[in-house]
Amino acid sequence: MAGYIQIEGDPTKWWFEQSIDVGELAEQSLSIQVHAPLAGTLVLSPKAGSVLVVEQGSVPSALNNVKPVIYVPTPGGPSAGSPGHELPSSANLSNLAGQLETALRAGSRQSVALSSGTLVLNGATLAFVVVAPPHPPAVGDSVPHD
Repeated sequence: MAGYIQIEGDPTKWWFEQSIDVGELAEQSLSIQVHAPLAGTLVLSPKAGSVLVVEQGSVPSALNNVKPVIYVPTPGGPSAGSPGHELPSSANLSNLAGQLETALRAGSRQSVALSSGTLVLNGATLAFVVVAPPHPPAVGDSVPHD
């Protein structure tokens, strides 16, 4: 069933199409496939303060991002002009999501190479992160699936 998840500290409603077992939210870090406002993988920390899960509605359209991005919580949420930090086109998003899940679970730091710098994330304090491939994908691009 479609619905959304909203995480403390970020105004964004992250829309999903699969059911979420809310019992797992406090036990482990989770990877959830989201479809809007960015289409990608949301990695949720077990340390997230409060999490609202609403299972109703239909998924809105995703933003168009021409490059892969990583989104960390912001006061304004992602937008068409600022969907997140741009990742190199060669980034392995599946591996990155797995590394981020481990960092959030362990509370460790994780460095992420950006197209124009480095992002250092603190898994001990970060509630969630979203890794998103280009959307819509270019013809011939592979899109990671779980």
